[in-house]
Amino acid sequence: MIGKGRELSAAERFIEEMGLISQQHGNARIAGRIVGLLMIEGRELSLQDISERLGVSRASVSTNARQLARSGTLRLAAHAGSRQDYYELTGAPYFEMLDDLALQFQRHARVIAACIPSVHAERPDASPRIRELSGFYEKSAEILQNWAIALRDEKTPGKELP
Repeated sequence: MIGKGRELSAAERFIEEMGLISQQHGNARIAGRIVGLLMIEGRELSLQDISERLGVSRASVSTNARQLARSGTLRLAAHAGSRQDYYELTGAPYFEMLDDLALQFQRHARVIAACIPSVHAERPDASPRIRELSGFYEKSAEILQNWAIALRDEKTPGKELP
């Protein structure tokens, strides 16, 4: 179990940092910790293994692992004769991160753009700044999408990203 009254190893610190990063992005901390653990291990782990290693309930691990699988970050693996579920990282979950960020930025751009007419009616001087912010999010989403496509095209089987 990670931590528990002692100084963290470098691998454990990485796992905890991944949890904090996940939390900062509005996701569950445990989800980031699961990703961190699977990155460190470099192999599939059962829900039970993940639960024990992270010191959290199996139900929490199951819920978050299913969500990560839906987002394309993890892949569910089953073994003949075993009733346990196993999870592993997909080939490169970074692409999904970029796709998720791009979708968030697209939503931000739409929400902000929808505010422009009513703000313009009240404060015409503010509407160019708001339009610029909406454009920033829109262009950023486009850049993120193009970046994800370029990385996918660049990645060849067995080739690691830097």
